[in-house]
Amino acid sequence: MVEFGSYLLGGVTSGIIYALLALALVLIYRSSGVVNFAQVGQATITCYIALTVQLRTGSWLLGLVTALIAGVLLGLIVQVFVLRPVRRSDPAGALIASFGVLIALQGVAGLVWSGEFRAFPQPFPDTPLVIGGAALPFSVYNLVTLIAAALLVVFLAWLFNRTDVGLAMRASAHNPEVARLSGVRVGRMIALGWGLAGLVGALAGVLVAPLTLLSPTSFNVLLVFAFTVAVVGGLESPVGAVAIGIFTGVVLSLVTGYTDATNTPLVALALLVISLILKPEGAFGHRATREV
Repeated sequence: MVEFGSYLLGGVTSGIIYALLALALVLIYRSSGVVNFAQVGQATITCYIALTVQLRTGSWLLGLVTALIAGVLLGLIVQVFVLRPVRRSDPAGALIASFGVLIALQGVAGLVWSGEFRAFPQPFPDTPLVIGGAALPFSVYNLVTLIAAALLVVFLAWLFNRTDVGLAMRASAHNPEVARLSGVRVGRMIALGWGLAGLVGALAGVLVAPLTLLSPTSFNVLLVFAFTVAVVGGLESPVGAVAIGIFTGVVLSLVTGYTDATNTPLVALALLVISLILKPEGAFGHRATREV
């Protein structure tokens, strides 16, 4: 039972990371209708920037803040100079372009920081929490990750549902022509969506980096999991990204604990296929209706 609890809590932590990356994909899809596979490459670059700042200053917090700023700027750069021009001429080509950006960013990371595996220093003790004299299979770092993700999700929910900016972003995504006629600057709202997605992806990267070894391609498997979460939850549903992200993290953690870690991509693929067969629009998505 203790072993199961350990896998369960570990899965929640992993699931939060998947949820954040999936949330970044959802934010971009909602704002511009593009699945940005370059998101993982952007997260990789921001992690290297955070690591460089942390090693030079000794401050993990400063590295995190720098990474978040870099994530926003990188998201805007990719959207303005790559995805927007491509999408105007060929909407389907934006998907291919995002793959190209991913490969380019990984190449830049290899050139600037080399392709060697690097350890990302732990900012908090990786020791079990002790409550009432009992050691929980949950570390301080796991708790910090959970709190940071929860605060971000609450902020995004407030932004989209309680502010004029969030309303303008949703209007720009659902009906850009009507939004323009209503005075909404659609281009700015789309850029804001990409910037927010870059910030979310950067946070996810910095949070997961201490749990693995950092290299230009070390986050590729996260792309598989994040894409699975986004599709299964519904590509337009932030709630789905969070809920299915945690669910997927728990499932994959149990698979790793009771079988082997090499089985996790196959399980993720199975979840994706089952979802596409049973509910193509996603667990939290809405089936499109057509008037005749």
